[in-house]
Amino acid sequence: MKTSVLTRGRTLDHVAGVYDLLSPLMLFGQEERISLQCMEFMKDPGVLSVLDIGCGTGTLTVEIGRLLAERGGRVSGIDAAPKMIDIAVRKASKLANVYFDVVPAESLPFLEDSFDCAVSTFFFHHVDRELKVRALDEAFRVLRPGGTLVVIDVDTPTNVFGQLCAWAGYFLFQQEEIRENIEGKLRAAMRESRFGSFEIIRRYQGYISVFMLKKGNV
Repeated sequence: MKTSVLTRGRTLDHVAGVYDLLSPLMLFGQEERISLQCMEFMKDPGVLSVLDIGCGTGTLTVEIGRLLAERGGRVSGIDAAPKMIDIAVRKASKLANVYFDVVPAESLPFLEDSFDCAVSTFFFHHVDRELKVRALDEAFRVLRPGGTLVVIDVDTPTNVFGQLCAWAGYFLFQQEEIRENIEGKLRAAMRESRFGSFEIIRRYQGYISVFMLKKGNV
């Protein structure tokens, strides 16, 4: 896997052209269920601005954009891989409320308190622990008080099937960042970040967790 000049984290430019074919296979057909889980947090009519961190080819970002368009909301997707963003931009060509930019998650170009909600699906196993914390801190900064960050990613396995899947992914891709997630370092980064805590609201396949992090009213 290549890295970008924007970040030392791993990017997926080299698989951009086939990513939308591979993703459902890697998730054992659970991609739609996981996307719907994210969309649950967007149903609140008070959510008018959303940030998709590590948006990849923008599939989820576009779905969020369609939902928010009904109430005059907007969504921004960021990723450090330019080729992924190129595909995302094409997907959103008919949606005026969807924006994409080539940006590293650890250095967001947005003002404080810019978003009501943020989501991140399968991004944090591509960055090391230090970048995990920095990306989480940036998400905290750009969320409005009371805002929510939803993270869906590889986590500490909870059963034998989950152990097999998680470790197979590590040995296949040889990514230490995946090992970090398996060993609980994503959870540790969440506690170390400005969020300070998290709640696991759902698990899939025994190794994928849905985390909810809240920015308290300050």
